[in-house]
Amino acid sequence: MRKIILNHHVSTIIAKCGETGEFLFGKYDSSYPGLNKHLIGKVKLLGGNYFAGRNHDISPEETLRRELGEEFSGKVATEGEMATLQRHVFADEEEIRQVREALLNFEPFQDYFIHLPNQENNPQIYFVQSVYISFISKGIIKIVKDNLRRGHSLTNEGLIAVHSLKDIMERRPATFGITGLIIGQAERTSVPYCFQDALTFAPIGLPRRTYPMYLNNFEYKDYSKE
Repeated sequence: MRKIILNHHVSTIIAKCGETGEFLFGKYDSSYPGLNKHLIGKVKLLGGNYFAGRNHDISPEETLRRELGEEFSGKVATEGEMATLQRHVFADEEEIRQVREALLNFEPFQDYFIHLPNQENNPQIYFVQSVYISFISKGIIKIVKDNLRRGHSLTNEGLIAVHSLKDIMERRPATFGITGLIIGQAERTSVPYCFQDALTFAPIGLPRRTYPMYLNNFEYKDYSKE
């Protein structure tokens, strides 16, 4: 039986404060160029992508730890990253460390298989999104909100934002991609999301310990020569 070729593998985190019911999100800012301008202002789960042959992580967990460590480093993004277009006044180093360590204290939540069919001349896409969850304290939420008020950056890529479930259910702001579907599953409710037509979104168990463990079901597109 022919295996599905995954375009990429995403590792993300649901960061929720049980005391306030609020979530910590990434947020697209005005540095996103050209065709991506429609993303500005939308929120997403924090994390990033694994591209086989380009990245050398051994597992979805390692990808997430790498991404969170890079973004919450208090340092300007490395050359070649889109985030180098941004200018930051970084938050206090100790506060960045506290937020980073709180996020890194996560546990597995769910793997999802996603298929986006051809739309508006865009090729179809297959990917797996590994989702983890971290329960952050009210104190961490306060650090984030205080720095947002000061205009200080906790990350070197995009923005971060704090919103309640009610906010995103009312599209204040809108969510990017399948973020709404994932939050909806976690909260056992319905949350608006971007993709409405012919989307395949299926839970496939807990995140696996290594990327090779996915090869029984999938293959990865090779980015080593791109």
